[in-house]
Amino acid sequence: MKHHFKFLGFTLAEVLITLGIIGVVAALTMPSLITNYQKKATAKKLARFYSTMSQAILRWEQDEGLAPEDIKFSSDIILNGANTQKWYNETIGQYIENISQKTTSKAFSVALKDGSGFDAYIKSANSMYIFYCIEYKYCRVPNDPNAEEGYFNGKTSFLFAISNGKLITSLADSQNKTRETLLEKCKYGNTDNPSISSKGRRHECTRLIQIDGWEIRDDYPWNQIMLEN
Repeated sequence: MKHHFKFLGFTLAEVLITLGIIGVVAALTMPSLITNYQKKATAKKLARFYSTMSQAILRWEQDEGLAPEDIKFSSDIILNGANTQKWYNETIGQYIENISQKTTSKAFSVALKDGSGFDAYIKSANSMYIFYCIEYKYCRVPNDPNAEEGYFNGKTSFLFAISNGKLITSLADSQNKTRETLLEKCKYGNTDNPSISSKGRRHECTRLIQIDGWEIRDDYPWNQIMLEN
């Protein structure tokens, strides 16, 4: 008696169709997965930088017996890159690991150990602006020697400041703004001139991420082209 066995399997056409479906699904989901990863990685770096810089300021003030209100920037370092760099290295820079530094006439730049970095300059006796770049290649000073002011687009670069002896996110007047206002300002940017939208002048985005618990939420303008008023 002969036994006939029927072997079940997939035809080549079925395999190709299945692979095609998998490819389409992957193509649709991968951009979202990559974006979510980038958001989380960026928010994590921002939180770490805020913590590192805040602790450095606090340690320096404690070691020197200074109160935050005692921190004033002398006239010789205002808009002076070399003198600002010297001040940084003699103060808070002692407590921060860095790889390299560069200066321009008004600003200076620091490459940090984790691959990120920042540009900074001092504009008044009370304020030092810090433009944090999630990767050092995005910092303006090392890439453009003529760049005197920072660039903060809310995606690869973000604005911090040392104001009255404390590290703050965005600007001093950002601290009491509502989330709704911060979100709108982050979308439009350029608070220097509200009638003109500028993707390189998103002042409020850092503060928005901070009040969201160092999280970049779904309504954050991550890939959005700047809105026009």
